[in-house]
Amino acid sequence: MSHTVTGKLNKAARRYDNQNGSTFFVSVGEKNYNFKDKKDEWTNYEAALFAKDAQVNFYESALIEGSIISISGTGLIIDDSNKDYKAKLVIQDAKLVYINYDSGSQQQKPASQPQQQNKPPSNTTPDIDFDDDSIPF
Repeated sequence: MSHTVTGKLNKAARRYDNQNGSTFFVSVGEKNYNFKDKKDEWTNYEAALFAKDAQVNFYESALIEGSIISISGTGLIIDDSNKDYKAKLVIQDAKLVYINYDSGSQQQKPASQPQQQNKPPSNTTPDIDFDDDSIPF
């Protein structure tokens, strides 16, 4: 099952380099109100984003404190290995699907896709026959 989380980075991504590229670890928290206990509760998520070549430079400059990111993954695993902290949900096979950060002239960028120019709509419409007898149901 696919899972997507959107949130603000309170800290820059932690970068680890290896021979295949770089891994960027990001943490995102989600606040929800618990009606039973009548208090706010946090769910913490962590994800590893793998990068190579030019993507490393992009992640280094974009995964900074204050950036808004959306991460999607194929599953969640509970990590409660550090008893000093509340358990977190680790996003498996994580992909950065959206990022909004302040880099001067560029404020929004879709993740790992080239920026697309908006084209004005074409004034031509295809010839479509909307006769009721052509509808198959």
